[in-house]
Amino acid sequence: MEPAFGVESPAFVAIRALLSACSIGLVGAFCLRWAVLARYAGPDAEELRAAVDRRLPAIIDVLAIAAVLATLARFAAQHAAVFGASEPWTRDSVGALLVRSDWGRGWWLALTTAVFLIWLAPRLRRGIAVGWWLAAAAALAFAASGPLSGHPAASDAPTRGVAAQLAHLLGAGGWIGGLALLTVVAIPTARGLTDGAQGDADGRIAGLVRAFSPTALVFSALLALSGLYTAWMQLGGLERLWQSAYGRTLMLKLGLLSIAVLTGAYNWRRVLPALGTPSSSARLRRSSLIELTAAALVLVVTAVLVATPMPGD
Repeated sequence: MEPAFGVESPAFVAIRALLSACSIGLVGAFCLRWAVLARYAGPDAEELRAAVDRRLPAIIDVLAIAAVLATLARFAAQHAAVFGASEPWTRDSVGALLVRSDWGRGWWLALTTAVFLIWLAPRLRRGIAVGWWLAAAAALAFAASGPLSGHPAASDAPTRGVAAQLAHLLGAGGWIGGLALLTVVAIPTARGLTDGAQGDADGRIAGLVRAFSPTALVFSALLALSGLYTAWMQLGGLERLWQSAYGRTLMLKLGLLSIAVLTGAYNWRRVLPALGTPSSSARLRRSSLIELTAAALVLVVTAVLVATPMPGD
């Protein structure tokens, strides 16, 4: 029987996009803590780090809760796509998905690591170092659960495919996730530290963005290289970019990604050197919003791409 609910349906696309956003946000949280704040060298660096450490666990908690809900919804969507939306859940159908398939192993990894993060997040406020390392390991495992249950795991070279896709997610997390957490956590925290002098807040923001800039370059390079490798593995020929649905969707993703890249380059070359004043901070907010909006659209297109048959399937 033809399934009434497909993997390309808007609901399934939204679920996959939310899962990717959770992975990228979680990676971005640890990137902010260990790669950006560690480089921040302002006179109140320790105070700012401590203040961000008090706010990050709440963000990790929200992302983990969203990850659990999206993972549960993903199972319902997968069951409907495989067996039909009107078919009831049975012991055999649930077992086929969750026990007797590679997809199920990836699903269990996502669920258990996200639940563990919900349990751990409130305890991170105690400042115990091992807690942050355990949370980072759980976030990495959650990010890996996507490639382990998608196209890469089903490819002819699953190990390389999963590794490349995980590197792609880490690149996106370090760049886009780091920018998102910088925007919604670190910069508001830097403003909150000021005792009334606007110049102090703008100086802290400038210091944070300068600390983030080299991190963004490294992770965006990882994103680009892993994306090129994945595309080369899955396309098998340049002409398939325009001759296959997968290639055309990939080109749309690259077009949107180029907007984010160009905006990031503008921030790096034009906005960053002028930071330190209220007007430059406002310009940073506007350009960062464009960059994050383009990145969000990339997530949606990527969620469509992973359900699109690869050339040769």
